[in-house]
Amino acid sequence: MKKDTVVCGMLVALGSIVLSVVVVAGFMLLMALPVVDNLKFFVLSFVVPVVLLRYYVKKLQYMSAAKGVALALFATMLPFIILLVKMGQIL
Repeated sequence: MKKDTVVCGMLVALGSIVLSVVVVAGFMLLMALPVVDNLKFFVLSFVVPVVLLRYYVKKLQYMSAAKGVALALFATMLPFIILLVKMGQIL
């Protein structure tokens, strides 16, 4: 499989987001924090794809994969922000 494709970038970004969500949720459950009341902490899940985006652009110069990462970030972050606004956790 060619690594500089939009699909590969999207899969890597979505995989890192899912893994980060599992880690954050596990930490919250371990600390006995209510997940619904602390949804703001899940914004940390978007840090890894941003770092991946920078790595793909600056270091590897995989522009197609970077487009996939950016697309996956936009497609996951927008509904997350809308959810936070509707639940009254931000703004």
